[in-house]
Amino acid sequence: MLSQEDNELITRVGPGTPLGNLFRRYWIPACLSEELKPGGAPLPVKLLGERLVAYRNKEGKIGLLGEFCPHRGTSLTLARNDDCGLACIYHGWAFDTDGSCTNMPSEPDFSRFKEKIKALSYPVCETGGIAWTYMGEPERMPAPPKFIWTSLPESHRMVAKVYQECNYLQIWENEIDYMHAAFAHLALKEQDMKEGALSTELGINPSHPLVTSRNPLLSVQPTTYGFRNMFVGQADTSENADQFILDAPILMPSFAFTPRVKEEDHLFHAYVPIDDTTTWSYDVHFTLDRPLNHDTQMERRGLWVDENYKKIYNRDNNYKQDRSLMESGNFSGILGISNQDHAVTESMGPIVDRSKEHLGTSDVGVIALRRMVLKSIKLLQKGEIPPGLDPGIPTERIYSEGVIAPPGVPWKEACPLDPVFEPSKADNPVNN
Repeated sequence: MLSQEDNELITRVGPGTPLGNLFRRYWIPACLSEELKPGGAPLPVKLLGERLVAYRNKEGKIGLLGEFCPHRGTSLTLARNDDCGLACIYHGWAFDTDGSCTNMPSEPDFSRFKEKIKALSYPVCETGGIAWTYMGEPERMPAPPKFIWTSLPESHRMVAKVYQECNYLQIWENEIDYMHAAFAHLALKEQDMKEGALSTELGINPSHPLVTSRNPLLSVQPTTYGFRNMFVGQADTSENADQFILDAPILMPSFAFTPRVKEEDHLFHAYVPIDDTTTWSYDVHFTLDRPLNHDTQMERRGLWVDENYKKIYNRDNNYKQDRSLMESGNFSGILGISNQDHAVTESMGPIVDRSKEHLGTSDVGVIALRRMVLKSIKLLQKGEIPPGLDPGIPTERIYSEGVIAPPGVPWKEACPLDPVFEPSKADNPVNN
């Protein structure tokens, strides 16, 4: 259970809110690179409650500006993408990617008024098929994002995004909940898995250790970037089965690597608040040593979207739940691993009231996540550095790779944390 006060604290992201200030200390995805064409139409973008506009100028550089023209407030989503930048269609005022006013044709030629005008702008960097932005104080801007998948060739990764109709936190909490896999993602029959796939669109096999493990150990391990979310079960149902150990790195401000074993494709998530009640979910499927089968991953996700990245199967049509499928297909009656996740998180409502919850022993990761966010807010309010912002953290070395280990071997030995991510006691982001 969380108090209503704390629930408000860790869910409200608008300008000036404690959580909004925290998010603004990190680079976050603004849009997919493919959404912006050189000289093309501006893209409406809303992040952390702020209405913005992104565009790529004719030279290929991206700008992220406040949506409304500083002159009279006309939306720059209607602007011309000209040689001088975004030109407002109302009076022709134009702004470059840095927000500087480059043209003011409605004023006299001798006027220097444009030198005094600047549009709101945020820095942008492109990496891994995503345009990222930093919305905080310029003097505190960290190094641009660098993950293990950002430098991979396009053949080895698939980057997608989808609109979710709920607060970012309940999506992130679902990511951390190991036990839901045995229910929401359970297929009721064995299936042949394609190379690298954890599941089909039905779900994971009933013989998978996430389903069959008896009384698995769930634990968290603090790190410099957040924490590792751990699952220790049994590799099979035999009496002296080997241990099945999963690790899932959880990164501030709202990122996660989904737990995987060596032969499975990898997955990174970023849950970016549009505002308090809607979220952009970014999914990055990737492989390290071979090309990724894009079709397989698209099918198992089950997230078919329209031109605005909104789901075809959604709350309005009950996620196409088929109750006949519950008889012999899967537990949920919903097709698509990701579609199943969206159904359970969005059905909670825009912002779930955590003061009415009844948490159990399986919710250790969820509790740790909330503690980390609350502690990070408090650190920022005291003028200290939240987790994940130390420039010495080699974020490009973070990923999930679970192991099979003999019984009796402590999981910290069988699946050790890279020492470079070991936090000092004072920097522990989970415990108060």
